[in-house]
Amino acid sequence: MSSMMSASVSSLDWANKIRTNVVDGLRHSFIEGLFTDIEIEVSDAVFRCHKVFLCAISDYFLAMFTSGMRESIDSRVTIKDLSKSTFRAVLDFYYTCDRSVINVETAEDLLRASGLLQMKTLQDSCECYYADNLNLDNAVAVWSLAQCLHCDALADKAKRFILAHFMDIYMEPDFIQMDIEHINELFIDDDLRTPDEDHVAEAAISWIKHDIKTRSRYANEICMNLRLRYLSEDCFVNLLGFVQNECHIKDSVLEGLSSKRWSYPQDASNAVALESSLTSRNYENMLVVLGVTRATGILPTTHAYSFNTKMWFKLNSLLFDPGVGYATCVHDNNLYVSGISLRKAYVLRYDPTCNIWEERCQMPEKRRYHEMIVASDRIHAVCGWNKRDGVFTSIIQYHEREDAWISIGHLKVGVYSASACAVDNVIYVFGGRADDSTRKRDIQSFNVVTGQATVINQFPSAVTESRALTMDSTMFLALTNGSIMKVMETGSLSRHSILPNFDRFNFGFLQHGSNILVVGGDTRYPSGSSQFEDLIEVNAHDGKVKVLNDKLFNNASAAACRILLIRRVILPRLSVPGISH
Repeated sequence: MSSMMSASVSSLDWANKIRTNVVDGLRHSFIEGLFTDIEIEVSDAVFRCHKVFLCAISDYFLAMFTSGMRESIDSRVTIKDLSKSTFRAVLDFYYTCDRSVINVETAEDLLRASGLLQMKTLQDSCECYYADNLNLDNAVAVWSLAQCLHCDALADKAKRFILAHFMDIYMEPDFIQMDIEHINELFIDDDLRTPDEDHVAEAAISWIKHDIKTRSRYANEICMNLRLRYLSEDCFVNLLGFVQNECHIKDSVLEGLSSKRWSYPQDASNAVALESSLTSRNYENMLVVLGVTRATGILPTTHAYSFNTKMWFKLNSLLFDPGVGYATCVHDNNLYVSGISLRKAYVLRYDPTCNIWEERCQMPEKRRYHEMIVASDRIHAVCGWNKRDGVFTSIIQYHEREDAWISIGHLKVGVYSASACAVDNVIYVFGGRADDSTRKRDIQSFNVVTGQATVINQFPSAVTESRALTMDSTMFLALTNGSIMKVMETGSLSRHSILPNFDRFNFGFLQHGSNILVVGGDTRYPSGSSQFEDLIEVNAHDGKVKVLNDKLFNNASAAACRILLIRRVILPRLSVPGISH
C-alpha cells in the first residue's frame, strides 16, 4: 500500500514538474519573441503571442483560430473594448503565473476581460480576489458588477456580506445609489442582519428621500417588503406619515399597509405555524442542544447554534440534571423535556421568547427511554420503561391549557428505546426493546382520535435506538448503521440514503429547511472520544449526503437537539466565547 501511495505522489510530482517546465518554456519564448505565430493588436500596441497557448487559456481564441476566420489566416487579431495595459496584465497572468497583477486598480478591468475573452481561470482568480477583499466601501459595487457580468458565486458572496453588515452599509453612499431591484432584494431577504426592523424602515426612508421625485412611486412596493408587524409603534406611525405626506400614497394603500401590519398574531409561538423558516429579522431558527453534566452541582447547559452566523450562544441552564433516557419534542415553539431525575418524574418546558425553563405537570408514570410526539396538535408520550413497572404500552396525551396528562389508549406491543413520529392523527412506533431487552422488529401505529392500535409491518431484522421524523407527510427513519429509510403510512419501507462509515446511537435526526440533519452521536467502539461533533445533511428528495462545516461544541448531547425559533435580539448578550466555529 505504501509503495502505491509513493508511486502516486511521485507521479503527481512529475506531472507538476512537466507543467512547470512547459509554462517556463513558453514564458521564455514570449519574453524573447521566439516562435510567436500570432499578433494581437490592442489599442495602439501589438503583442506577439503563441496560438497554441492562447487556445489553451481562452475559449474565445480557440473558437477564432479553429473556425477559419480571417484573423487565423492573416495571423493578426484586433481586439476592441480592452486597453493595452489590461491585455498586458492578462498575458502576464498566464505567461508568468503572476497573480499579483490582480489588484485594487486592475481587478474590475481584468474581470471584464476574462468574460470577453472567455478565460475561466482568470475569472475565478478575479472573483477570489474580490471575495477575499470585500469591505464596507466596495461590497455594493462588487455585488452590482458581479451581477452585471453574470458572476453568480461572487454576486452571492457580496450580497451575503451586505446582508451581514447591513447596519454599516446602509449608511454608506453606495447604498443610496442602489437601484430598486437591489433594494427590494435586500429588504425581502430573511438573512438581513439588523437588531430590529426599525433600522430597515429608516434605511428605506433614506433611500426614497435621496431622489423622492423619482423614487416615491416605489414607496408602497418597498413598504410591502418590510416586516411591518415588527416595527415599533412610533416607527410605524412615522413611516405612514412619510409615505402619505411626502410620497402622496393613496388612502387605500395606507389602509393596506395597516392591514398587513396586524394580519399576523403578535406572539411568536403562533407565528411559527404561519410563517416560513426565518419569520422575521428578529427571530431565527436555531439548533438547540443540551449539554452534559461533568461535575456535581453544575447544571446541564443549553446552547443554541446559528447556521447563519456560525456561532454558538448560551441559553439558560436546565433546572436540574435530566438523567438518562429522557425525551424531547417541540410544540408551539416551546421545547419540552421529560424523564426521570433522581427518582423524580418531571416535565420541563423552555420558552425561547423569554429564555426561561419551568416545570410542568409530571407524567402519571415515570418513564425513560420513551418518545414525545406531537400529533393532532398535542404532545403524546409513547413507549418507555422503568425498573419497577417494566415497559409501557400506554399512550398519554398532554393538555397545555389544563397542564394535565390523560391516557388515550395502548400500543399492541410495549417497547422502549424505540423511535416514533406522526402523520396527521397517527403515531408510528419503530422497533425497540421488549421487557426482557429482546430487540423487536415491529412497526406499530396508533390513531390518537379513534384509539386504534395496529402492528402494520415488521422490519427484516430487529431495530433499536433508531431516529424518526416526518417531513410533508413523509416519514424518514435513520438506523444506527447509517441507513435512512423512507416509510409509507402502510408500513412499507424503501431505502432513501446511506451514511458512509456510520455506526452510532444517540445522534440527532431533524428537519432543517427542506433537508434532513443527522447530528453527532456516540459510538460503542471509540478510538479517542466516543462522541461525534459533525453535522451531516441529507437531501430529502434525492438522498445525497453532505458533511457540513458546522460542528457541535464539546460535550453537547446530540440526542437532545431540536430546532427552535429564538429571538435574535437576545443573542448578543448570550454569546459564548471560544466555542464558535
